[in-house]
Amino acid sequence: MRSSDAYARAAALRDAEAFQEIVFVLERLGAYLSNDRTNLGNYLTKIKDQAAGSPMAVEVPRELPDFHQQFEVKYGIVREARNSALHEGALARHLTVNAIELSLVLEEAIVSELHQVSDFMVRNPVCAFLWQPLSFIRQTMLVSSFSYLPVPVEEGRDIDWRLISDFRLGQCLRKNGRVAKDGLIQRLQDAVESGQIKLHAARTCWPQDRIEAVLQTSDGLPTLVLSPDKKELLGILTPFDLL
Repeated sequence: MRSSDAYARAAALRDAEAFQEIVFVLERLGAYLSNDRTNLGNYLTKIKDQAAGSPMAVEVPRELPDFHQQFEVKYGIVREARNSALHEGALARHLTVNAIELSLVLEEAIVSELHQVSDFMVRNPVCAFLWQPLSFIRQTMLVSSFSYLPVPVEEGRDIDWRLISDFRLGQCLRKNGRVAKDGLIQRLQDAVESGQIKLHAARTCWPQDRIEAVLQTSDGLPTLVLSPDKKELLGILTPFDLL
């Protein structure tokens, strides 16, 4: 559910009229919890019970009614929208916001019992390599909206994991208001050795570590999740993943 929910929220954010992606997830969840296929109205009780695991469902809205709606109220808005054909313009954007907020409460409730890094990490992360030109690394970041990429650096027989950031890459490439060809075609290794780019030291952890412990040491940077021999990168965990 967490991955489906995240995918649906991303689709809705890309397209203000795509809130139906979240509705589809709600309908699948309701059918699963009810062991029956009916409609969103009949799913309310089961889905509301599931959402009760998050303080954002009832407790926080009760304390801060000017900032948050009760889960049941927001669910009603989304359900009515599901049955309406008026999904255009400002109305569609309003419905999308409500659907996203509703899904966030459900996601928090569902993952409230998960505590290990493996439950939250992004698996098989994309890496940058010292032999790659900066043009390719820049393109990878822009296409996928990445702010950091892991970089494996060989230290004898071991691998020392680093991070390259969009900020430091931008500092290196953009000169006099433009991105020059000479900067783009050089290898990352050359840029590092010449001092044009400084890689971040990467903090690492194991899949079984608790997320609270990782947060205490992350200093705002992504944490890399390694195999026991420290040679295989299993995943990446960002502070955003743990919000």
